Amino acid sequence: MTKEVFKKFMNQVEKKLMTFTTLFITGIVISNVIASKVVKIGLFVFPASIISYTFTFIISNMVSESVDKKYSKQLIYMGFLAQITASLLIILGLFMPSANTERGEAYKIILGMNWRFTIASLSAYGTSQLINHYVFNKGLFKSPLTANLVSVGIAQFFDTLVFTYVAFLGVYKGLWGMILSQYVIKVIIVIVTNPVFLLIKKAK
Repeated sequence: MTKEVFKKFMNQVEKKLMTFTTLFITGIVISNVIASKVVKIGLFVFPASIISYTFTFIISNMVSESVDKKYSKQLIYMGFLAQITASLLIILGLFMPSANTERGEAYKIILGMNWRFTIASLSAYGTSQLINHYVFNKGLFKSPLTANLVSVGIAQFFDTLVFTYVAFLGVYKGLWGMILSQYVIKVIIVIVTNPVFLLIKKAK
């Protein structure tokens, strides 16, 4: 491999890492912010963060498949740091004096419970992301499509259970209905986005 070819290859890898990292961290941070909104569509009840958060698992697997398994694990730790940093800044904002009373109250209503969602997210995040990483990279399945479907499916079950109880216990009734709704929708999201792995693999 010549220096020019190697340099071009590294530039492509760096671009992929930057793109995946940006999408992953954005998905993690924004999920904690919008999780306070509970959505109801028909019989399904779920937090607004369901799409952005579920997609972080898929992104992690994309990194393992198309770039590097070790970096995908580092990405998980970076997600921890991003959540904690964002939450501390939000809490700092709560203690700052507001120039407008109404806007100050709105800030408390929208972001005041962020600390609870962060605790819920961190509690579920570590377990579920590491389970997803382990199952996907263990080599149990020859097809990355199958590995992605199974790993995210298993991880999301534990994630949904832990997050819902920590975030909404005592705040929202019918938690099991919310858990089942979330899990069904998450599985649908994974199935719909699963073919993306074919494109990622071809572009590898």
